[in-house]
Amino acid sequence: MVQILSFALAIASAAVAAAAVIDVSPETQSHVVVPPPSAKNERRAMRRAALEARSGSSYSGLATWFNPALQGGSTGACGPQEGDDSLIVALNAPQYGNLDAKSSWCGKKVAITHKGKTVTATINDACPECKYGSLDLTPAVFNKLGDPDTGILDIKWVLV
Repeated sequence: MVQILSFALAIASAAVAAAAVIDVSPETQSHVVVPPPSAKNERRAMRRAALEARSGSSYSGLATWFNPALQGGSTGACGPQEGDDSLIVALNAPQYGNLDAKSSWCGKKVAITHKGKTVTATINDACPECKYGSLDLTPAVFNKLGDPDTGILDIKWVLV
């Protein structure tokens, strides 16, 4: 019995020593090292965006709204003029791709759904701060889905 206890104590001591060497705190568990952007990574992201733009995939994210003339200018990242009454959206940066170029998503129509309401709009801009799957909508689009006073809606969207 003493040998078993000694063995258990030795294992416990080894585990404590290992834990002291390996930092498994919550702060380090969520830490992700992102490599700096490179031309190769950028080309890969652009190819992925082009493939997604052709697929029948469904996306989900958050919808916010913006006033084109006041926030970003009346010409979207895709080129055409846009206004508050335009049925257009700004696509999140991860899916849009290179923000300094016209994306393969530009001009694509999307059907956006929130709580049983659906509206069709055109991708005409990029949203640098939006996360993957999210869209920034003009007031004309947002108002068809929900109350602008909420500011954010959970949405699903597909290419049409």
